[in-house]
Amino acid sequence: MTIATALFATVLCGSIFVSAQDGLTAALACNLKAIASSERPRYNDFMKSLRASVRERTEHSDGYAFKLDGGAIGLKEVAEWIGMERLCCPFLTFQLSGSGNQADWMLTLSGPRGAKAILQEEFPTR
Repeated sequence: MTIATALFATVLCGSIFVSAQDGLTAALACNLKAIASSERPRYNDFMKSLRASVRERTEHSDGYAFKLDGGAIGLKEVAEWIGMERLCCPFLTFQLSGSGNQADWMLTLSGPRGAKAILQEEFPTR
């Protein structure tokens, strides 16, 4: 997550609480410090590659599905990015799928109310 996005998320979502299905509340906030400072350059490289690999973006009620060019980013890289992103944005739900021998991946990111705005900022339409 970029610093600008983190600031946006903090301003937008810093005080928003969302009711969970089980009646508990969860904060909608990103924590960049959850990714070790030694891992942030790698995270930033993954983020750059991930953004560049997006071929299509489909809007859902609670997030977005992204068609990723498998020639531009591999499954291992996307999975490692998900592992890091889960640390700083635990409110997101991640789903990664591939089909048969197709080279492209489908990455679906969703979350509670307010998460979609963060995703839109992080993955703007080109």
